[in-house]
Amino acid sequence: MENRHYPPAGVWAGLQSRDARGLITFLTDAVGFTVHALYEEGGAVVHSELLWPEGGLVMVSGWNGDSPWAREPGTALLNVYTHDPDTLFRLVSAADAEIIQEPTDTDYGARAFGLRDPDGNLWAFSTYRGQPLPAPADELQDVSYEGHA
Repeated sequence: MENRHYPPAGVWAGLQSRDARGLITFLTDAVGFTVHALYEEGGAVVHSELLWPEGGLVMVSGWNGDSPWAREPGTALLNVYTHDPDTLFRLVSAADAEIIQEPTDTDYGARAFGLRDPDGNLWAFSTYRGQPLPAPADELQDVSYEGHA
């Protein structure tokens, strides 16, 4: 049965920001993410989920140095699939994003560009979708963590 209530399960990047609202605004207005969920406590963003229109999700929260989950904001590198990096490049350039690499054809057959977000995180937007899976998804075995430490 297909789950229509939640985004597909997978690996979701989580970013912490000293200005979570500013980072969310940049990612939505300049880059094209959409806010899926936003939770606040005392006016501070404690959790948000931003959907990428071509699939995927990134979470953004405010930085709390006292949390056991705390990590330094601005130190992430994220790779995002897009079928049209040239159009996206023009859009983020018009929004004055800090470009670190203009659209380039890679040695592995992808087209990509890179930017730095206001916190300093690096984002690569590319036609690269990863290496093909070894078997169709319906033939892959279920993952079980029983017996693993």
